[in-house]
Amino acid sequence: MELEYDNFFHYSTRLLMANVLGDVYAELSKLKSAKNRFMFTRALLRKHKMLATTLDTDIEYDDPITSTRLRQNGNVFFKVKLYAEAAEMYTKSLMGSHMSTECYALAMANRSAAHFHMGRYEHCLKGVRCALGSNYPPKLAYKLHERAGHAARKLGFVERAVETYALCLTRLDEADMSAENKLKFRASVEMAANECEKLLTEQKRTMKTAPCAEKLVGGKNENIPALSAFVKLKMSEDMGRGVYATHDINPGDVVAIDEPYICGPFLNNTEVCRYNGCLKLDLALLRCPKCFLVYYCNKDCMDKDNKDGHHLECPIMHFISKTPGITSMNDLAMKWFLKAYLKMGLKKYCSIVDNFSESKIDPITRGFDEIGQYKSDNFLTAYSLDSNENKMSVDVLFFFNCIAVDMLHYLTLSGFKIPDCYIDTVGASLVRILTVLDSNCRKLNVHAPSLSFQSYLKLTLTIALALYPTISLFNHSCDANIKRSGETTDRIRVMKAVQPIPKGTQLCCTYGITFKGSDKESRQKNVHDRFNFKCYCQPCTKNWPTFQCLSNRLSTSNILNSSMADTVTFECKKFAEFTKSVEPKDHCQHLNYLYSFIKLLYTNVKRPFSLYEVCLEMISNAHSSTRPIQ
Repeated sequence: MELEYDNFFHYSTRLLMANVLGDVYAELSKLKSAKNRFMFTRALLRKHKMLATTLDTDIEYDDPITSTRLRQNGNVFFKVKLYAEAAEMYTKSLMGSHMSTECYALAMANRSAAHFHMGRYEHCLKGVRCALGSNYPPKLAYKLHERAGHAARKLGFVERAVETYALCLTRLDEADMSAENKLKFRASVEMAANECEKLLTEQKRTMKTAPCAEKLVGGKNENIPALSAFVKLKMSEDMGRGVYATHDINPGDVVAIDEPYICGPFLNNTEVCRYNGCLKLDLALLRCPKCFLVYYCNKDCMDKDNKDGHHLECPIMHFISKTPGITSMNDLAMKWFLKAYLKMGLKKYCSIVDNFSESKIDPITRGFDEIGQYKSDNFLTAYSLDSNENKMSVDVLFFFNCIAVDMLHYLTLSGFKIPDCYIDTVGASLVRILTVLDSNCRKLNVHAPSLSFQSYLKLTLTIALALYPTISLFNHSCDANIKRSGETTDRIRVMKAVQPIPKGTQLCCTYGITFKGSDKESRQKNVHDRFNFKCYCQPCTKNWPTFQCLSNRLSTSNILNSSMADTVTFECKKFAEFTKSVEPKDHCQHLNYLYSFIKLLYTNVKRPFSLYEVCLEMISNAHSSTRPIQ
C-alpha cells in the first residue's frame, strides 16, 4: 500500500511504537458499524495525541531584507543577460519571502522575465500568474500582461495572446510613465495584438467545420438520462449490475454522455481551473489570494467555487495537502462534503446518509431517486456508488478512517460547527466518500480529463480527477466494446461503441487493463489488487494471447462463414495496404470504412485476430482527438 498512497504508515507507525497497533486492528475488525469505526478511530488518535492542536503552520520566513538583496543580485545577472543565474537568485529570494508580500511578487515577476528570455515560455506564464495573484504593484501590472501576451504568442496560443494584450492595455492607465511613453507603449502592444488577430483570422479560415453536437443513439434513456435509450441495467451472477444492449449497437454510436458529479485538478496541477463546473485547462490561471493553493481561469469561476464551499475549505487547504493518502482525492472528498452541506444543510445531509446506511436497497435500483431517475448530478446517486469499504483489509480501512478524522478535525479547528450528535454521521460519510472516490476514480482514470503528449507513444497525462456516476455503471472488460470519444481534455465524457454490440450484449469499458498488452495472470492480479474483483471477460475466460502473439492469417479454422471466405480475404488484403498508407492523424477521415471493416470481421472471423485489433485501435484513435488549447 505504501506505493499507492502517500505516507501510508503515518498513523500505524505511531501506534506500533506505542505497542498497541495489533490491538487496534483487532478491535476495529470487530466493529460492524461505520459510525462506530470512525468514533473508535477518533478517540484513539485523541488518546495518543496524534491530532493537531492549532492551524498555525509554524512556517518561518527569512528577513525581507535578505530576500530583497537576493532579488537585486538577480537583477545584476539579468542586466548582463545571464538569465539562468538571475533565475537562480530570484528563486532564492522567493524562498525567503511569504507568498502574500510584495517582495515575493517582485521576485516571481522578475523570474518570469528571466524564463521568457531563456525560452521557457510556460514557466514564464506561470510566474506571471503567481505574481499577479500575489501582492504585485498595480502600477507595474501592465508589464506582466505584456510579457504574458508575448509568451502565449510564442507558444502558439494566439487567442490567449490577444486577450492578454487587451488586458495589458486596460492596465496601462495605472502605469507610472509619461503620456508620450504611454502612447509609444500602447502602439507597440496594439501592433502585436493586430498581428495575432491576423493569425487568428487565418487559423479560423483554415479550420474545418466544427463537428455536430454528439447525440445518444436512440435518444435519452427514460430512467438514466446520461445513457442511450438502446440500453438497460441488468444483474448478472458474475459481474453484478451492468449495462446491456436492448438493440443492436453499431461502432460509432454514442451510448453515454456523462457529466461529473464532482471533479478537481489532479495533484498540484496549476493549469486546471478548480471550479467544479469548469475544469478548463489554461496556462495563465488566477490563484486563490488566501490559501494560494488552488487556481481558476477567471474571477467568475473563483467566486462560484467560493459559493460551492471553497471559502470553508480555504483555511485548511494547507493541512489537506499534507494529509496522508492521495492529496487530490482528499481535497475532492472535502469539496464533495462541503458542496452537499451548503446545498442541503447539516441536518438533512445527515438524515440522507443515515437512511442510506440503514436501509436495504435493491442492487439494481441503487442510486435511483424517489421518482426512479438515476442522475449524475444527484448526491445520493454518487454517494451510493461501489466503495469496496466492506472488502478492504483492516489496515487500509483504518487508514481511511484516520484520514477522515484528520480532515474533520481540521474543519472544526477552522471554526466549522458540527454538533456532537452529528459527528459520527459526518465522519462515517467522509470515510465513505473517500472510499467511493478511491474505487471509482481509479477505475475511471482512463476516462478522466487528460492531456495527450508524444502521440506516437500514445501517452496521456491525467489533469483532473472526476467522478462520473453514470459511466461508473459500465463494468470492465479486457476487450472493451465502448471507449471515450472527443477531446481528451473535455470535462463532459462521451462514450462511443468501438465494436459491434448485438442486442443482449453487455457494454463494457476498460479500467486501463487490456488483453493486448498483458497476459491473463497479470490482468487478473491487476484487477484484483486494484479493484477487488475477478474479470470474466472473453479474453480472460478463453485465455486469449497478447497482441504480439496474434496471427493475421486467415484459414478454415478462423473463418466463421465459409461462403464469405473470398470476400473476407480480399478485404483483409485491402485493409493491410490501407494501414500502410494512412497516418494516425487521418484515421478520423476514414471512420466509415473502419466501421464497415470491423463489422465484416466481427460477423465472419473468429477472434482473436490481429487485423481486427488493428482496426479497433484505429477506431479508438479516431474517436479521441486533440487540439491546441487557446
